[in-house]
Order: sequence, then structure tokens, then C-alpha cells
Amino acid sequence: MFRRLRLKLTVLYAGLFFLTLSLIGFSAWAIIANNAQRMVRDELQTTGIVFDRLWQLRAEHLQEGASISASDYGFRQAIASNDEPTIASALANLRRRLSADLVFLVTPQGAIINAGETTTIAASPRLRQALEEELDADNAPSGVLMFAEAPHQAVIAPVLAPDLLGWVVVGERLDRREMHGLEALSAIPLQACALVRGAQGWSALEPAIEPRDQEKVSGFVERALHSRETRPDMLHLSTGDAIALVKPFRSLDGVESVLLLRYPIAAALAPYQPLFNSLIAIGFVAIVLLSFGSWLLASGITKPISRLELAARRLQAGAYEPVEVRTRDEIAHLAEGFNAMAAAIQEREQKITRLALHDSETDLPNRLAIERRLQPSMNAGARLHVAAIGVDRFAHVRGAIGYAHAEALMRQLGQRIVALAHDAPMARISSDILIVAFTAEDEPASRRRLRKLQLALEQTLSLDGQLIDVAVSIGVAQAKPKDDAPNQLIQRASIALDQARAACTKIAFFDEASYGDPTRNLSLMGEMRRALANGDMTLAHQPKLNLRSNVIEGVESLVRWKHPRRGMIGPDVFIPMAEDTGHIRALTDWVLARAIAEQKLLAQSGRAITFSVNISGRLLSDREFAQSAMRLVEAAAAPICFEITETAVIDNPDIALENIDLFARGDVQISIDDYGSGLSSLAYLKQLPAHELKIDKVFIQSLANSQRDALLVRSTIDLAHGLGMKVTAEGVETPATLALLNTMGCDIAQGYLVGRPVPIDQLLTILADAARRTA
Repeated sequence: MFRRLRLKLTVLYAGLFFLTLSLIGFSAWAIIANNAQRMVRDELQTTGIVFDRLWQLRAEHLQEGASISASDYGFRQAIASNDEPTIASALANLRRRLSADLVFLVTPQGAIINAGETTTIAASPRLRQALEEELDADNAPSGVLMFAEAPHQAVIAPVLAPDLLGWVVVGERLDRREMHGLEALSAIPLQACALVRGAQGWSALEPAIEPRDQEKVSGFVERALHSRETRPDMLHLSTGDAIALVKPFRSLDGVESVLLLRYPIAAALAPYQPLFNSLIAIGFVAIVLLSFGSWLLASGITKPISRLELAARRLQAGAYEPVEVRTRDEIAHLAEGFNAMAAAIQEREQKITRLALHDSETDLPNRLAIERRLQPSMNAGARLHVAAIGVDRFAHVRGAIGYAHAEALMRQLGQRIVALAHDAPMARISSDILIVAFTAEDEPASRRRLRKLQLALEQTLSLDGQLIDVAVSIGVAQAKPKDDAPNQLIQRASIALDQARAACTKIAFFDEASYGDPTRNLSLMGEMRRALANGDMTLAHQPKLNLRSNVIEGVESLVRWKHPRRGMIGPDVFIPMAEDTGHIRALTDWVLARAIAEQKLLAQSGRAITFSVNISGRLLSDREFAQSAMRLVEAAAAPICFEITETAVIDNPDIALENIDLFARGDVQISIDDYGSGLSSLAYLKQLPAHELKIDKVFIQSLANSQRDALLVRSTIDLAHGLGMKVTAEGVETPATLALLNTMGCDIAQGYLVGRPVPIDQLLTILADAARRTA
């Protein structure tokens, strides 16, 4: 929020001080407001008591005057003789004597005679009923009487002679004049008004309450009457909160009325407003002074910190400049620590830079160092060549002489390169590979230079007095305009080194055509997984003919891939790639499951034959695959045969043989595929629990023309029969070959002469035709 520490400290200190002042002010305000409210409540309570006393005194005064008139003999005679002028004159005299607002006589017949008036009016039934009830309840009743739509404090005096001649009613109107008189008796400037219950709730007959507050006042009065407690409470009005007290009147005619006393809170707190204004002014001045002082204090803190920040930025840019702080406080200690840290960083950076650019074991430049040196030459477009020099059979050499001497050997080779090519960039990029870069006009010039280098490096070395002969291979790559990074050139040189070793040559230039496109191959593997799911992969089944019965007794299931864009992709392309990338497991699982499913289709047509599936040597050491394959084989409708190569168990023979035993125990037939194509081992042939031996087609296809191949095939057949195995000949393409195999005692023939690999529907047709021919 704040990007400058000086401003942040100033705002922080000023904010904390303001918060403290606010808490103090609010606390003081709350205490004063609470005390003011308590004082107002006490005053309202006292005023209510005074009102009760005044009400009683006034009622006694009116009652006394009304009783004297009611007991006057002449007045009674006038009433008895129905002398209305005399009655009106007497009532007028009573009103003048008592200074009353209301004086009239109610006759038993319900007529009302007002003071000073000679005409009479009829009393309302409600008034007559109220007079009778009040007379029965009290000899001198008093209370509030509604007359001419106005509330009056009234008393009633019966006129008896001795029978009831009527009632003398005397009262004073409860108007604003009366309320002002009551307000003048209070010690606080409260507001008083009389309220009468009507159809719309409680309302004042005079404009003492705002119309918008009418509903709030009605609710307050109802709650006060319901609680039956005469105590002040808070009344929320549109003009502000007030403390209010409700005093109910006694009704003489059934109309409810109350007295509402209220005092605004704002008026109670008005005397304290100057005090609060003074506190606000003092607080404002204090905040200004504190902010100014905080700004000065923060300046003394932030200036040294700013110098430290500038020094840190320079340190980031590689400039090591000490920071001077003249104070002796914590910031000075921080500056001393920063200077020590900068010096230590400078020292460590030098060490790290050397470690980053040099091989820790031989102290020769590493890959990063040579990439930095190559970049300017590549940018300049020089005829740059990079040679990857690899020590042949380095792992065996290191095992013979030890790791320490092996590192010394690589160090001496690097020193020889530096001596022969003084300014040429050189580095060690792996345990057995050195890189050197140079310029040459063309490939012959580069080859001549590297030939001299190779001869020099293969001179006998001396390690601790022991002479060691070294052989090296060299891979070379030439910079191309499209190269944008040295690592691409180094990578091609390393690939050229692999190509040189594969070709058993000392010097080889990078051959892009033979290397291919690894990215395309990796993409092909991703497409292979999708092909397994969308149906681009299919199985083709090549028949296997029993030479004894002349019946097709089995097929070899071969995978076929028809790519939507590339067309048919041969198994020799994607199967080795799947083995190298780890996708062979998914492919083999699919082939095995599909072969079992199509075998069931044959069984349903009455032709249950053996299906053979090729198992990669990479999977024979996978226990999880072996268990998964056995679960799939349990659902087979006829025998399943796994074809494996004799060399498949070489990498991990113990686990491979264990899995092969698991297959054999699970009624899976084992076939040794491509026998004779590799380094056939009688030891592995003896250990494998095989049921079938398949002779590689390289021997079968030249069988009719080569006495040597015929001798090898015959001896292999005899050997297999002696071990209890059937013999299958692959690549049978001519009748002469088939006849020779039959003569030699071969069991099964497989090849184009017997039948090409076909889909399951064509296989059904072939089997049906063969069944008709033998029938």
C-alpha cells in the first residue's frame, strides 16, 4: 500500500495516535452520554411524581368548587324546578370562580346544560353510562373526560335533594398551555403532551408529534402500558433519540389517554459539546505535531536504508561497493553486516563461477564453458566444427585402473588437446567424452586435423609410473546456419560419436539421414496408443501347417498398423521403437487380448486352433506383465503359444526363467523363435521349458541350394526332437523346400507357400476350404 518506508512509519505512528485518541474520545462520550441519560431518567421520574401531585391538587380544587355548588340550596331548587336560566347562571358563576374551561350539568334525563347557556343538549349514552358507573364507584370521581373532542381533567359532583337531581361536571382542558405549565415545573427542558387512543393509534390533538413519528410513538406507548411499569425508556424518533415516560390518565368516559413526557438526548448532551470540540481540536493539533515528528524520525531511519538499497542494487549488478553509515545504532551494524556479506558473496561468486565452468573431477572446462565460447563464433558465421572425442571401452578401463586414475587419464587427454590446439575451445561433457571446437575449410581438412589429433591422443599415457594405452573414437559435426544454440552442435557431435562406434570407425561425421527424426518417432508412439483404441491396429494370422497330418493346426498372430496418413507401417518400424520407448507393454497386452478374442470366434465356428503371440524380451523380466498375461490366457478357447527369442533371457535370466516357468505351468506353450539368427546357446536351450523350436528363415530359404544350411537344419531338427520339442520352419516359400523339410522330419511349416498373414475373416475361409479338401 505504501511504497516508501518514511511515509509508512509516519502514517503508522499518526494512525496509532489517532486510534488512541479516538478510543479515549469514544470512551468519554459513552460515559458522559450514559450519565446524561441517567440524569434525564431521574428527572423524568421526579417530574412524573410532581405531575401526580399537581394532578391530585388540581382535582381536589375542582372537586371542592363543584361540591359547594352541588350542595347550594338555590342551585338545587333551580334544578328541581327546571329553571334553566338560573342553572346556567350558577354554572357560569362557578366557572369564573374556579377559572375552569369546562362546567356543565347533566340531568338524570340525559340533558346537558352548559355554563352561561340557556339551551340544553343531549348527553351521549357513553357519558351517561360513565357518570352512573363513576357515581357507583366513588362519591367524588375525577379523571379525564373527552368533551368537544378534547381531553379535560374533570371532576363530578352529584346533586342530591335527597334524590339525584343531576351531576355537576367541572374540568380544565389538557391543551398546550397546560403542558407548558407542566414543562415549566421540571428542572430540565422536557416536552409534555397528552395522547388519546383512537382508531389509528395514539395521537395528540395538537401538533406536538411529527406525523412520521406517529407509529413509533404509538408502539412506545403500547409497550409502556403493557409492561405496567412507570419508568423512563428510550424512544427513537426521526428528530433524534429521546428519553420518554408514559403516565396513564384515569378515564371518566372510557376513552384512554396518557401523558407523554420526553427529553431529547441531543439536548442532554448539548452542554458537553464545547468539551468535545476542545478535545477534537487538541487531538488534531497533536496528530499534526506527531506526524511532523514521525516524518523527521523516519527520515533518519530511511536515508541509511536507502543507501543500503542502492548498494544492494549495485551488488545485484555485480558491483561490490561498501556502504558507509556514520551512526552507531542498529543500522550501522546492519551496514557492517551488509559489507561483510558483499565481500563473502564476491568470494563465493568467484568460486561458484569456476565450479560452474569447470569439471570438478578433472578441472577441465565443462559443457557450459564451451557453449559460452562457441556462441560468438556461431554468431559470426565461422566454419565451425565440433568434435566429440570418446574413450573406447571407458567403463572397462575405469574398472581396471580405478576411478581416480580414470579421472587422471581424462585430465591428461584434455591437456594433450590444449597442447595440440592452443586456442581451441575444449571441455569435458561426460565421464568419457571430451569436446573440442575448431575451424576448417571443408570436411577433408577437418578429417586431416582430427586424424593427427587422434594419433596424438592414442599415444601411451603414464599414470603413477604405469603405462596405459588408450583408444579413442571421434564424432564430428559442422555448424549450420539454422543452428541457434551451441548445444545443438554439441548434440550432433555426440550423435556422430555414437555413429562412429556403431560403424567401428575412428572418425565419423554426423549422418542426418541415418539418424532420422526422433521427434517424429516419439510422435509415432503417441499415435500408436491412439491406434490401439480407434481400430487402426489389426491382427493378421499366418497359418502353420502340420507336415504329418497336412492340417493347419495353428497360426502366428502378427500386428498390422494402417496409419490414416502414412499408410501401412511395418512392424520392423514401430515394434523396435515401442521396445525402446517402453510402449511394448501396451502393444503386447492389446495383441494378446485381441488374439484370444479372435481365437474364440474360430472356436465358435468349430475350428479351435493354437494361436501364437510374440513376446518381447523386454517383458520377460516383468513379473506384473507375466501375471497379467496369465489372467488373459485363462479366457482362451484353445491353446496359446508364446514365441520368445533364445537371447531374451540374457539381461535378467533369473526373473525371465521364473516367468517362463510360470507360463509353462499355466498351460501356455513356449516356442523359441528365430533359432540360429543370433548366438545360439545350448545352455539356455537346456534351461528353457520350451515346446517348440522355430528355425530362422535365413536357413530355410537357402535350404535347397546350400548343403551347409541343409546340414545345420537337419542337425537342429534332430537336436530339438532329442529335447522333446517340435520343430517349425519359418520362411517356407517353395515346394522343394517343403519336400526337403518333410524328408528331414520337420514337424510344422510356416511361410508364404503355406499361407500369407490374413485377417480373421479370411482365415475362416482358408480353414473352411482346407477342411473341405481333406474331407
